[in-house]
Amino acid sequence: MSVAIQARQGRALLVANAAFAAVSAVACLLAVASPTLLLHDAGAGADFYAQAYAARQLPLSGAVLTMVATGRQRGLPPLLAISGLAQLGDVAIGAAHGNPGMAIGATVGAALHLAGAWQLGRPSAAAAS
Repeated sequence: MSVAIQARQGRALLVANAAFAAVSAVACLLAVASPTLLLHDAGAGADFYAQAYAARQLPLSGAVLTMVATGRQRGLPPLLAISGLAQLGDVAIGAAHGNPGMAIGATVGAALHLAGAWQLGRPSAAAAS
């Protein structure tokens, strides 16, 4: 694969990861404001869930968005790997609690973040950036 194609794929993954991070941050803020927007069963633990989600998601989203916006990509592959693993945790939580929207959305996020970590962390990608 040519360096130009790899560079385009890398840019597309950067944009997709930044977009998903932004959507995740917005969803997180919506969940904090009104847990019933994202949860089927907004019982006694809904506020706790939303706050725990915010404590994890806002810093991760902020870091991804900052690194993409500033072009500081050196630490981005491990950050995306951590973000992808967190999304895999959300897949498990969504599946265990019968929340298909959470499971599907987190699956998309995990795929994007882990693909981005792999693509951007490859030696040929690092040399092209």
